[in-house]
Amino acid sequence: MANEVTLTASMRTNLLQLQSTQAGIDKKQNILSTGNKINSALDGPTAFFAAKGLSQRAGDLSSLKDAMGQSISTIKAADKGLTSIDSMIDQAKGLTTAAYAALGTDAASVATRKSLASQFNTLKTQIDKLAGDSGYQGKNLIGGNGLRLDSTSASRMAVNTIAGVDNARVTNVVSSDTYSIRFKGDASIEGSVSDISKTETAHGLTGLKLSGTMSTTAGSFSDVQIEVRGATGRERSFVITDGKESRTISYFDNNQSIGTSLSTAATSGTAQVSTVTVGSGTIEAGDIFSITVEGQTFSYTATSADVAIGQNGKANIATKLSASISTALGASGRLQGKDLATISVSANGTITLTGATSSGAAREVTLSASTTNALTKHISESFASGTVVSFTVDRTLLEAANNQGNGISTIEKNVDIQVQVTNLNGSQITRDGMSKRGEGKLADGDQSFAFDSGTVRFKLDEKTIKLAASANCAANIITKQTSDANTSNDLTVQLNERNTNSISVTALNLTSSGQGLRLDEAQNDWTDRSDIDNAVAGLDYAKATIRSASQQLSTNLNIITTRETFTKEFSDVLTEGASKLTLADQNEEGASLLMLQTRQQLGTIALSLANQSQQSILRLF
Repeated sequence: MANEVTLTASMRTNLLQLQSTQAGIDKKQNILSTGNKINSALDGPTAFFAAKGLSQRAGDLSSLKDAMGQSISTIKAADKGLTSIDSMIDQAKGLTTAAYAALGTDAASVATRKSLASQFNTLKTQIDKLAGDSGYQGKNLIGGNGLRLDSTSASRMAVNTIAGVDNARVTNVVSSDTYSIRFKGDASIEGSVSDISKTETAHGLTGLKLSGTMSTTAGSFSDVQIEVRGATGRERSFVITDGKESRTISYFDNNQSIGTSLSTAATSGTAQVSTVTVGSGTIEAGDIFSITVEGQTFSYTATSADVAIGQNGKANIATKLSASISTALGASGRLQGKDLATISVSANGTITLTGATSSGAAREVTLSASTTNALTKHISESFASGTVVSFTVDRTLLEAANNQGNGISTIEKNVDIQVQVTNLNGSQITRDGMSKRGEGKLADGDQSFAFDSGTVRFKLDEKTIKLAASANCAANIITKQTSDANTSNDLTVQLNERNTNSISVTALNLTSSGQGLRLDEAQNDWTDRSDIDNAVAGLDYAKATIRSASQQLSTNLNIITTRETFTKEFSDVLTEGASKLTLADQNEEGASLLMLQTRQQLGTIALSLANQSQQSILRLF
C-alpha cells in the first residue's frame, strides 16, 4: 500500500522482542496480583481443572460441615431435654419414698399420700412439656414418632352411660386390649371390726354397730367419726359424722330435778298441802325420779317414750308417780292409815298431796323427792347416705377410760359394692367397698385398674353407684392404634458430598405415654400400697428407657462430631492440594518480573540503536 510504513528487519526484530517481553511482564504482574500461577484453563488446563475439582469438592464438604453442625445442635437440644426429664424422674422417685413413709390408715397419712400423688402428677405433666419443648429447627428427637394408641370414643361412651360412672378412659396404653368392667353388690353397710372395738374401748360404748343400705341418691363411702366432748359428772356431747352430715346428742347433763314445796302448813282445822314438781332438766331414758312419803318411796324410770315427747314427758312422769302413790292410799295400800289423805296431778305435771285431819287436828305429812341419772343411754342415728350408727353409752365405762371418754374415733365404713375389670388375657383387678383401706378399697372419685397393656380409669360417683351395682351393669372399653408412626422427627445427616454415606438419628419417645416412658399418673391417689408400687415400677422403666436413649444419642453425637472434624480437616487438605496446583511462588515470580523489566529496557535501547541507521539519512539534507 502507498501509505504503508516499512520497518527494517532489525527494527522489526527488536519490536517483536519488546512485545513479547511486555506480554511476559503483563502475565507476571497478573500472577503477582492474583497469587495464582494458573488463573484460567489457558494457563494450564490440566492443573486448572484438577484444582477446580478439588476446590469444588472442598466447598461441598464445607457445606456438609455446616449441616453437621446444625445436626449436632439438634442432638444437643434433645440431650438437654433428656437430662432435665431424668432429673424430674429422680424428684418423682423421692415422692414415692415419702409416700411409703406415710402408709398409715389414719386421716393424716391418707391426706399426705393424696398430696404426694398430686405432686407426682404435676411432675408427669412437666415431663411431657419438657419433651415437647426440646425441638430444634423443626426436629424433636425425644418427641416421639407419632404412633399413638387410645380407647375408642364409642367404648368410652358405653361405660359413661352406666349410672354413677363418668370420664372413662385408658391411660398409659402400651398395647391394644379390651377391658370388661362390671359392677355388683347389694350395698349393705357395716363397720370395720377393729375400728369398732377401739372406739368402744375409747369411749365406754357397748353394742356399737354400723348398718343400713347405701342410698341410691346420697350414698357415701366416707368413714364414720365419733367425737365425745365433756367432763366427768358433767354434760356430755356425742358428735357423730358421716361424710358431710353430722349429729350432736347431749346426755348425762346431771340437771334432771324433782322438788317439793309446802303450800299450806298443817294447823288446827287446816290440812297440810304440799306439791311435787318435776324440774326443767333434760330427761334421759333411764333417769329415775323418786318421791318418799311417810317413809315410803315411790319411783319411776323414764323411758325413750318420755324423752320423745319432750316437755310432756315430765307431765307423764308426774302422772306415773301420782298413780303409784294413789294406789298405795287404797285399801291395804302402803300408805293406808298414814298421814296422807289425797293426791292429785295437774295438767302441767304438778303433784298435789293433801294431809289427813283427825278430830279437827291436821296431821303433818313427811315428804321428800330425788332423781338419779341414768347410767346407760342408747343412741341410734340415721344418715342420708343410708348409714345407721347405733350404740349404748355406759357412763361408768366412759368416765373410767384413760381419756375420760373424750376424743375422736374413726370407723372405716365397708359397703358391699365391687367393681371388677378383666382384660382379654383373663387378668382381673377388683376394687371392693368391703376391703380394708390399703387393699384395693373402693372409694369416691377416680378409680384406677393397672394392667400390663394400660390403665383403665373412670370417675365413680358414690352417691349413685348403688344403681349400677344393683343392676349388675357391665360394659367394655376398647383400645386400638389411633395414629400411625412417621419419620417427621427423624434426623438424617449426609456425611459425604456424593450422598453415598449418611447416618439416621431415629426420634425417641420420651413422653410419659405407653409408647414412651410408660409413666402413668398416680393411681387411686396412692390410697393403696400397690398403687405406689406401680408408680415405682413405672419410674424404674422410665429410668432405664432414658439411660438407653442417652446412650443412643451419645453414640450418634460422637459419630457426627467425628465426621464433622474429619470433614473440616479433609476440606483443608483438598484446598491445600488445589492451592499447590495453582498458587504461584511470589519470590520466583517477582524475580522473573524484574528480569523481564530489565529485558524490556535493553530491548528499548536495542530498538533505538536499530533506528539510528534510519536517522543518518537526515544528515544528507
